[in-house]
Amino acid sequence: MALRRRQRGDNMSTTVNDRSLSGNDISVHLSPQTLKGEINATPAFDKFRRTEGKASKTVAYTNSNEVKSNRQARQQLQESTTNAAELSFELNESTAKYLDGMLHGDPVDNGIVSQVTVETTATGIIDSGNGLDNVVAGDWVKITGFADPLNDGFYKIDKVNAPSDFDTLPIPASVEAAGASVTVETKKTASGSAPTYYTVQNRTLDKSAAGDISYDTFFDGVINTGAIEIGETGIVTGNFALNIESLLDGSAIVAGQTDNAADISEVATSTNNVTTIYVDGVDSQCGVKSMGLEFNNNYQGDRSAACQGERYAYGDVDATGAVVTRAVISNTFDWRSRYRNSTRFALAVLIEFTGGNWMVIEIMQAVVTEHTMPDGSNVISSNEMSYAAEEDDVTATTVQMFRNF
Repeated sequence: MALRRRQRGDNMSTTVNDRSLSGNDISVHLSPQTLKGEINATPAFDKFRRTEGKASKTVAYTNSNEVKSNRQARQQLQESTTNAAELSFELNESTAKYLDGMLHGDPVDNGIVSQVTVETTATGIIDSGNGLDNVVAGDWVKITGFADPLNDGFYKIDKVNAPSDFDTLPIPASVEAAGASVTVETKKTASGSAPTYYTVQNRTLDKSAAGDISYDTFFDGVINTGAIEIGETGIVTGNFALNIESLLDGSAIVAGQTDNAADISEVATSTNNVTTIYVDGVDSQCGVKSMGLEFNNNYQGDRSAACQGERYAYGDVDATGAVVTRAVISNTFDWRSRYRNSTRFALAVLIEFTGGNWMVIEIMQAVVTEHTMPDGSNVISSNEMSYAAEEDDVTATTVQMFRNF
């Protein structure tokens, strides 16, 4: 039987050897470095789940000042090079872990599992087994497993009475003796002076390259600024800006590199995953409408003749943001009074991811720097404010993050 020629209606894909490049052909991957100054011997990369952005090298030029008797254009001279990455993202479990790098803190896990020595009191919790000795005032914990399920939940440590003996916000729902198998989750990262440096790799479809992928590999990248934005509705978004000191020559794959399993955690939204916003450790009961955090490590550039690129040294932390709260007639000018009286406050947000993972981000001590209330017809007179954080008197930190992953 003669073979039938392939017809248009056979619905087979077309072999494409050339087309225009799209943003979908570009991916960005990060790998934390063990040592500053060198890429790990066998770097393991995570794909960064971005909405836009990648690492890039920028070359700056300057005009020669030479007098040209023929009036023609003067010579363009390379003046400097700068490596950087601007990465925008939607918050999920994989992008959340880079907040450690933003805060320059090492995660410390102070949790306990299946402890039968935890009890509740009229003002807090006690672990007679002393498993929570490293928990301090200002920490957040999630406790589950009490006989009274109303005692399960999130607590902020308000006061340490003795090791493993705490007053909490809120107070427990009931007094319960020890005996139930209780789990306490609390992994803390506080703003500090322990930077994480990253190898940042762009991968771009390029059929002229080996394996059809061109690799652009930067290293000694550190997160200088980061931001999180929580609107009244919609997706929780953010961005990181990395200062990068070095670029690997060429476009080849790094010998020995591997990829970690792809993260598939769901993206967080303001209504499904932002479950509570706290003011001074107390549930605002939907009183906070929206909030944001902008964190700046204030890295300063350091250049030298005979050297390409730039080195960096961190400065003091800046943490600022915007927050909008409801104005209710039972206490109309609560937030205006905070503004006028320079009343310090703490602001925290609890985000619970699908599957049981959670995180709390808290600005430990802040002051309202701007305050307005819309006053036109047919408008909601919310408190629209800006804030600036400062070092907290109790914890000696500016921003802290707690999580269980």
